[in-house]
Amino acid sequence: MLLQALASLVNAQDLRPAPLSGIVLDSAGRTVPGAAVTLITGHGEARRITTGADGFFLFPQLEQGDYRVEAAAAGFATASSQVEYRGIPLHMRLSLATETLQTRMTVTATMDNPAEPMHQDITDRQIDRLPNTSLSSPFSSLVTATSPGVAADSNGSFHPLGDHAEASFELDGQPITDQQSRAFSSQISLNALDSAEVREGAPAADVGDKTSMVILAHTKSGLDQTVPRGNISVTRGSFHTSSASASLAAGSATFGSFTALDAIRSGRFLDTPEIVPLHANGNGGNLMERLDYKANAQTAFQLNLSASSSWFQTPNTWDQQALGQNQRQTVTSFNIAPQSTHVFDAHHFIRTNLWVRQDRIRYYPSGNVYSDTPAWLQQTRRLTNAGIRSTYAYNRGRHNITAGVELRDTFLSEEFATGLTDPAWNSPCLRSDGTDSPDPALRASSQCAASGLRTNPDFLPGLLAIDLTRGGQIYSFRGSTTIGQGASFVQDDIHLGNFTLTAGLRFDLYRGLARNHALQPRTGVAYHSSLLHTGFHVDYSRIMITPYNENLIVASSNGPGSVSSSLGAGESAVLNTGGRNQFNTGFETPTRHFQIAGEYFWKFTRGAYDFDVLLNSPLTFPTQFRKSKIDGGMIRANLNPLRGFSGFVTASHVRSRLFGPETGGISFSAPYSNVARPDHDQGLAANLNIHYQHGRRGPWVNADWRYDGGLVAVAVPDIASALRLSGDEQQQIGLHCDLLFATVNAPLRSCPGMVSATRIRIPPPGAENDDTRPPRIAVRNTIDLAVGMDDLFHRDEGHVGIRVEIVNLTNVPGLYNFLSTFAGTHFISPRAVTIGLRYSF
Repeated sequence: MLLQALASLVNAQDLRPAPLSGIVLDSAGRTVPGAAVTLITGHGEARRITTGADGFFLFPQLEQGDYRVEAAAAGFATASSQVEYRGIPLHMRLSLATETLQTRMTVTATMDNPAEPMHQDITDRQIDRLPNTSLSSPFSSLVTATSPGVAADSNGSFHPLGDHAEASFELDGQPITDQQSRAFSSQISLNALDSAEVREGAPAADVGDKTSMVILAHTKSGLDQTVPRGNISVTRGSFHTSSASASLAAGSATFGSFTALDAIRSGRFLDTPEIVPLHANGNGGNLMERLDYKANAQTAFQLNLSASSSWFQTPNTWDQQALGQNQRQTVTSFNIAPQSTHVFDAHHFIRTNLWVRQDRIRYYPSGNVYSDTPAWLQQTRRLTNAGIRSTYAYNRGRHNITAGVELRDTFLSEEFATGLTDPAWNSPCLRSDGTDSPDPALRASSQCAASGLRTNPDFLPGLLAIDLTRGGQIYSFRGSTTIGQGASFVQDDIHLGNFTLTAGLRFDLYRGLARNHALQPRTGVAYHSSLLHTGFHVDYSRIMITPYNENLIVASSNGPGSVSSSLGAGESAVLNTGGRNQFNTGFETPTRHFQIAGEYFWKFTRGAYDFDVLLNSPLTFPTQFRKSKIDGGMIRANLNPLRGFSGFVTASHVRSRLFGPETGGISFSAPYSNVARPDHDQGLAANLNIHYQHGRRGPWVNADWRYDGGLVAVAVPDIASALRLSGDEQQQIGLHCDLLFATVNAPLRSCPGMVSATRIRIPPPGAENDDTRPPRIAVRNTIDLAVGMDDLFHRDEGHVGIRVEIVNLTNVPGLYNFLSTFAGTHFISPRAVTIGLRYSF
């Protein structure tokens, strides 16, 4: 395996500096070994460590917030310093003198860099109090609600910066580049998260594979919790939704344990293709355990263990409900991830992560084959990822160097069986109104004229072999493979007065169904203007992108006996790696009350990826196109705490364009047009969040407004296409002829007046253009609200809290997508009210 073949290589990979480190000195500048360093939070909790022989101290895990750092040693006065940690690593020097030294440090992006690439810090309070719009994928929902450049999609899925799922997650240093929406995996519980950072700017050299967005998640720890702390909460809400969760943190200065457990059950577990949830029950549970052991002042070990399981129904349309469709899916996941950190001295340290992670998906069809429409599907997929990542950091003088190596294998196993069950889905003939004829006796285009019908230009003769309504047989597939990847990199951030130069280089080796390698420079320059109190930066990144692992074997099949030939696909090819040139420029400026940042980016990719669907079924797979061009701008403003108020506003505009033809994957349709907007292109998107709390322990309110400009709706390019939809599909988009609206049983086939849709923006006749004026989901404005009080009885210990959350306060009947090639049709949640009780100790 690749892990064994490359294990002897001596390379390095990136490690961001620890959140807070420092050195304790005496008045003469000599180090003070054995000094007691205490870190005190704004709530009065304390963590204590002792400096080593070199006077160095390190707090490797830290949530965002305000802290006081105190250093004390025999014969010296205590030194203290107030710090504000906002996700940017801090390195302190505390001097012990005959008098107490009081200092104040205000941490901004200019402390370590004149202007950092665009990023959004998600605090523990935001994790706890932002309303959750996705029951099945709450972490993705949190990212969408807080970060610019994100196009929201169904079931918690999101499209970062014009790409489909090109996002990487890093969990306590463990990289996860596979898709994390509910259809593919189980996400980490918000109950276990301490803080997170979303990086949307130029990727550093430590990031590979999926670089449009890098999401760093930090879990909670039990270190220094000599008095155990935790909480127990229960909720009850709309759609018969119930949840329960509990957490416990306990430990000492050397050992810590944090446990998080949660479970949920709902009658609307996934987003549904109808406003009313039909066949949408689901449940899920998560268990996470983090163990910490501090061997000495310089060496620490950490072990993350997690397991999750969920079962849920695939929501039905009215047509599917009438047939008794009963499709279900299960997702089981586990993760084992040990980690070690060793601090050599005040200037350099090393961290090593190991992991084994697995997602197993099972998709179950209905008991009656013909209850499933338009295709019957059974599927089992397993993705296992094992790897090691060793990272080293060195900081001295002008240089901040990171270097390291990452080696991993991904083991894929795919099985599925399918067959067409709807005679009208691939009929060779069309009726006079342009809809497919449902006559199963029709097997060839030559039969159309004799029956008074027209020839269907989209008829695929190759599908007759699996058309169960026309004598075909169920097709079965089984495949497995191993994807090996290796990477090494080095990066140096060089500080030269008001300038910071970034010089990075990354090497990636990919050994999968395709084989490739790439050397990728990552460079940039940043400048801090003292006059304007603003930092500016310009960056260039060369990136090797790799295919999505989900259903990669199916997508890359070709030749005799392959999926493509057996299912009558027009063409197919193995997906290869792609290459991207990316340019970023932006600014960041702190003001008295706001932190403001802006970014503009250009991404030019050869071999760009998207997702497609097999036979209009839940079997999705990656595809590859000749090239893509994506550009856009983002702005973010964070309100610093002011008289109980805080919040943020984000806005972004992203253009995404794909250029045909398809170069990888399976194609069942005509060649892709020369240029078109994919269904994850969205114009303006914005978030506005306002949070207010009365006093330190008083009631609080959190209001969030979301504006979505609408994803591209590729399935309805014009009015003629809309009139050929089924009655169910027409009522989903609100199609109407003047004041006459289509219904499930009364579709519109012609209209002497004005045809329009309330939930889709369909270009007028002759105006549609796949590039400049594609059809889109209608603009939607939604408001989510949460109010609560965390200490009802004002007790010093054992707080009882209550909260109420309202998702979609104004009950907007909006769509996420419609007949999407990736996800199908889904409505946003109708108004949902949830009430919860919590006991914290």
